[in-house]
Amino acid sequence: MTLRDALGLVAMCLIWGFNFVVAKFSIAGIPAWVPGFEGSPPIFFAFLRFLLLAMVLAPFLRPMPKDWPRLLGVAACMGGVQYALIFIGLQSATPSGMAITLQLGVPFATLLSVVWLGERLGPLRVVGTIAAFTGVALVSADPANLTISLGLLFGIGAAAVSAVGMILVKKIDMKPFRLQAWIGVLSIGPLLVLSLLLERGQIAAVMSGGFLFVLALIYTVGLVNMFGHGVFYHLIQRYETNLIAPLTLMAPLSGVAFGILVAGDPLGWRLAVGGAIALAGVALVAARPNKTLPKAPLAREEAL
Repeated sequence: MTLRDALGLVAMCLIWGFNFVVAKFSIAGIPAWVPGFEGSPPIFFAFLRFLLLAMVLAPFLRPMPKDWPRLLGVAACMGGVQYALIFIGLQSATPSGMAITLQLGVPFATLLSVVWLGERLGPLRVVGTIAAFTGVALVSADPANLTISLGLLFGIGAAAVSAVGMILVKKIDMKPFRLQAWIGVLSIGPLLVLSLLLERGQIAAVMSGGFLFVLALIYTVGLVNMFGHGVFYHLIQRYETNLIAPLTLMAPLSGVAFGILVAGDPLGWRLAVGGAIALAGVALVAARPNKTLPKAPLAREEAL
């Protein structure tokens, strides 16, 4: 890998990792960068995110798609449903816990490729899948007190939904930014309706966030989507998926670090041990080729 591409990869992972803190601030007002701001309603924030994304990527919408049923499924799984679950989960979950939990997109996509596409798993991917789920279970559940993080359960649901999206997108022939543009367009309507039905005080909450909330929204679209995914698609065009996918584990690692250092997440043994086991398992799965779904190791990137 060239030095320029390596630096781009590191920058992309740091931007994606810090996005967990930015999203936590946007949803829950943590860290308390704006006094009195308690966060935007999560579904409304997802609506704003995809509205801005659709506006920025509007030039990529043409030509019109043909496979509307499949595209609607992809938009739901990789757009509105997935991000609504992530943002609802972040109301109570820590950024570091969510950074680990969303890595389940890789083993979920691998398991779905077995069920739907006839993929066969070797011993290493079986071990990696078991390790990933075991690690996330340690992060999200407290056996001593018989409790489980509801927020991280939403994260697990988001990871599963993104994996379904990876299966559906397999048969859609669209360039990455054009696909993102249509995901944005098709997500804003349902998200707005859900927000109006289920949430209250959206405008007042957003206004209380001030200029920093606007910057957070721009960050999630401009740096995370435009820059981050631009670098990512450049890399997967030049290098093998099974090289790039394990290297992008720097994103959740930086997400955990930023969560602890910036958002004040507690570093307990369950996060440390469970996170290490989960990431090691995901690395094992991502490093092995998937014959029926070559992009399965990229499932977690779709949740950033």
